[in-house]
Amino acid sequence: MTKAPFATILAGIVAAFSVVATTAWLGFGVPVSFHMPLSGFVLAGLLVLSARISTFARIFVIMYALGYLVLASGVLLAMAGLLGQTLAEMLPPAFSATAAVVFAGVVYGVSFLRVIRQITAIADPFFESNEPAGNGPFNWAGRTEGRVGALLVGLAVFITFAQVALQIRLNLWSRDLFNALEQKDASTFWYQLLAVFIPLAAVWISIAIYDVYIDRVLRIRWRAWLTRHTYTRWLSNGTHYRIPLSGEPADNPDQRIQADVSAFIVSTMSLSITLLSRAATLVSFIVILWGLSRNFVIPGTDGLVIPGFLVWLVIAYAVAGTILTHLIGRPLIRLDFQQEKVEADFRFSLARLREYNEQIALMRGERAEVERLGGTFGSVVENFHRITSRMMKLTTFNGAYNQASVVFPYILAAPSYFLGKITLGQFQQTAGAFNQVDASLSYFVNAYTTLAAYKATVDRLTTFNEAMARAEGLNDTARAGVLTSHEGRDLVIDTLDVGLPEGRQLLAMRDLPLRAGETTLITGPSGSGKSTLFRALAGIWPFGKGRVRVPKGASMLLLPQRPYIPQGTLRSAVTYPGVIDTYADAEIVEALKAARLPHIADRLDEDRAWGQTLSLGEQQRLAVARALLAKPDWLFLDEATAALDEPTEEAIYTIIKERLPNTTVVSIGHRSTLGAFHDRRLDMKPVDGGLFTPVDHRAAVPAQ
Repeated sequence: MTKAPFATILAGIVAAFSVVATTAWLGFGVPVSFHMPLSGFVLAGLLVLSARISTFARIFVIMYALGYLVLASGVLLAMAGLLGQTLAEMLPPAFSATAAVVFAGVVYGVSFLRVIRQITAIADPFFESNEPAGNGPFNWAGRTEGRVGALLVGLAVFITFAQVALQIRLNLWSRDLFNALEQKDASTFWYQLLAVFIPLAAVWISIAIYDVYIDRVLRIRWRAWLTRHTYTRWLSNGTHYRIPLSGEPADNPDQRIQADVSAFIVSTMSLSITLLSRAATLVSFIVILWGLSRNFVIPGTDGLVIPGFLVWLVIAYAVAGTILTHLIGRPLIRLDFQQEKVEADFRFSLARLREYNEQIALMRGERAEVERLGGTFGSVVENFHRITSRMMKLTTFNGAYNQASVVFPYILAAPSYFLGKITLGQFQQTAGAFNQVDASLSYFVNAYTTLAAYKATVDRLTTFNEAMARAEGLNDTARAGVLTSHEGRDLVIDTLDVGLPEGRQLLAMRDLPLRAGETTLITGPSGSGKSTLFRALAGIWPFGKGRVRVPKGASMLLLPQRPYIPQGTLRSAVTYPGVIDTYADAEIVEALKAARLPHIADRLDEDRAWGQTLSLGEQQRLAVARALLAKPDWLFLDEATAALDEPTEEAIYTIIKERLPNTTVVSIGHRSTLGAFHDRRLDMKPVDGGLFTPVDHRAAVPAQ
């Protein structure tokens, strides 16, 4: 249960208003329907209970409560004769206030459904955010992004509620206008057109313009926050690295962050507002339709009357259509999910080609890549055809359903009109109310494709969040179970067992100090766990246990065999992972020259794809330049000079020794020449069951 102080205060206000309305009805004879104050007490209870539901859903309950207060206050003032005739005629019917309570109850009820909980689990963090509001419209609404977002959603809900009220009023206006035409009453006709319709139309247009503005502002603020929150979480503490190791299905995280977050926000706002609008329309127009068909005579019978017959008919018609639509369209949810996956796989394949275009060209691999892309895109086409086939079946049913619903109200109401039992205005009002109720009940039928795509988006974001949570759990386990700090200068491995994701143990180490100031070379066959050891020491490998004591406050830097070169300027590539302005230009140029890259030292501000421009050997030397700038206490080189020729490799190790005298170097390598640059060698040797353990080729010295 979350705190909801505003909802509690509003509950007290609603209850107080209900007491006033009851007093006016019973004590002063104001002709107020009993259901209006009674529904107010129910609403007050819902507001108190709303602390149990999500923040996003609670916003809707609060806004419907405010709508109730506005509508009920207007009705009460009109009944007491305190509003002018023009304002009183523009008010929606009295039952609209009670309808607001029904909508609040619907929101409260559906908020406990599993699929709604999945949606609100993604949406709630934004509206609960305490981050300061960024630059943009509506910053006056609150000091935090969460409060600004809540206000914008509230305004969107209120506008929707106002639009439904205007629809109801326009339905009544249509009845009065056609009655005036039937009676050839010119004065009433022009009054309805000029004094009623024009003000209503002006209000409608103004609200529609403001609705577009609010919707656009909310979308970009919400997307900016959720996108930043998602990629920050993804990149924190190595979560992005551990997701593939966690066993959770989370393919193509780039698409989920860029495309699915945006689609989720657009669809959530569109569908939630539309669904509530349809619900409001349904309740409101059912009341109207019931009143119009209270004494409806079934055509072709001898005066058989079924109270509210048109209401029962439209409900049965819509329920049957909804069930059939779900049976026909249900496979679309799975197919849309799969389409997102195969599209992302194809896009990723193209991105990989751009990254490795030189290697592909050198190996003449274009034909193989064409065939591979053909297979990847073939999956896109195949799944697309499945979606098309399913959509054709769904469209066939929807088309027949919608066309039949157009003529139903006219066929059913025409006999009563021709017998003179209803006026032309009532005939038009009946058709309009029937169509509004049918459209509301049939929303599921007409929007099934959209809903299926939305469900697929929600599932993708839900599984991505679950994968991040699982990876974060692995991170906590890795750090809590292995790495500890101590006051000494050495990195001491007391006990360390490193395994693989499938559960097999790979490496076992006991009582092994890496002494500060002593360069160490780690050798051994491929697959013996050398690089995995570095990952464990860096704190990113989750499949390990034991105790490793790391010098307190010591800085560490690991250079892999293939460095990561970010897009952007050369300056940003050299200073990575630091901030660009951390180092002076002279320091960066000096580091590049020392790393044997003088030919690019004067191109710091050149923006290009340096990862593709530089050879692997140049990339490795650029990574060494990073180390020269960072001056870490411990430098781990994972075959970080393997692409260099031996003279250049020797020069690089000499530069590291000269420029970083306080840095302890630990290297992984296969070349025999590397031994000359290190004081100590640890050789990984196999023991029983494929397990490797290091053999120290130098006598141990007590750790410091």
